[in-house]
Amino acid sequence: MTDTILADRMGQMDESVTLALNARANQMAKDGKTVYNLTAGELSSDTPDHIQEAVAKTLSQNKYTPVAGLPQLRAAIADNSREFYGLDWIKAENVVVTSGAKPALYASLLAIINPGDEVVVPVPYWVSYRQLIELVGGVMVEVDLTETYDLDVEAITRAITPKTKAIILNSPHNPTGAVFSSSALKDAAKVINARGITVISDDIYSKLVYDVSFTLVPTCGFERVIIINGFSKSQALTGWRIGYVISDTGVAKATTSVLSHVTGNASLPAQQAGLAASVRGDVPPAATTATLAAQRKLADDALTKIPGIGHNLPGGAFYIYLDVRAITKDSATWCERLLTEFGVALVPGEAFGTPGFARLTFAGDVDTLARGIAKLSEFVSGGN
Repeated sequence: MTDTILADRMGQMDESVTLALNARANQMAKDGKTVYNLTAGELSSDTPDHIQEAVAKTLSQNKYTPVAGLPQLRAAIADNSREFYGLDWIKAENVVVTSGAKPALYASLLAIINPGDEVVVPVPYWVSYRQLIELVGGVMVEVDLTETYDLDVEAITRAITPKTKAIILNSPHNPTGAVFSSSALKDAAKVINARGITVISDDIYSKLVYDVSFTLVPTCGFERVIIINGFSKSQALTGWRIGYVISDTGVAKATTSVLSHVTGNASLPAQQAGLAASVRGDVPPAATTATLAAQRKLADDALTKIPGIGHNLPGGAFYIYLDVRAITKDSATWCERLLTEFGVALVPGEAFGTPGFARLTFAGDVDTLARGIAKLSEFVSGGN
């Protein structure tokens, strides 16, 4: 068989590093190797019982739904989001349900980005931002966060050109777990609004926060805003693939048109899961947040004892971003050795645009977390 000639765009398209590393670590474990997988961006707990039970009662329903989602789900998301964000304009017609947050972001980018339009993205950035922006013909413009992982409004201002169409803001932030300050967000809003730029607010971790001073991006006065969110992270529904877009009705209609040709409606059982979660306000179970807070402390305490590695205390999400620049500038090779020699899987900073760093996830089971950090310490103490 002769190989099919691929499209030119595939030359710039790579598999998600985080998903690939998680799959590799899982395969190594299946092959009988001891692996401490600290890569996966998901809760280790099962989907809450009330969601599983609610979906089980609806499995006989198997027909198409409207592309934008079940009307009752869109209404529930709108009601919860209107209260959560304090934004009166959010109605059911502003909500489009998607097969996960990635299609929500992709459809939104397709709806507003023309070829050559620039999208400003703070660095480090989630691995899929560049791929999705470039896939729709846009140009990603990087701007560094501050040393404390806050927005650098001066850097954002310098990065804006007449071609700038949008900026992606993700708080709590992946991969650092940082939450952007209210003052920086409000200062950024003045600059962004004055130039007519759209803010795409990736709020997928907005229900997983530890910092009482946390400020939601969409509440900071941005005039043009598209909210990307979902149930995956807070409700242990990653494999179910259920997310949503909240936007003005023009963007909502455009994303619906895109999805009508790409995915159709999100999986009906997944929509039922989202509906069951919405009934309780789509907040994570108290046990989940308590466990994450405890594991955050465990990781912070243990990492503090490892010389040569700097780290932040995350205000949200379930990641700690390790600064290993005192040890190596080539974190990809360093993480590869850590995995093959000590069985500890981290995501190298190269995946997020910042070599010399590595992302650790503390959302897994506590034994894996504790043993994994102990192995990391052993690796570093050996001069690696």
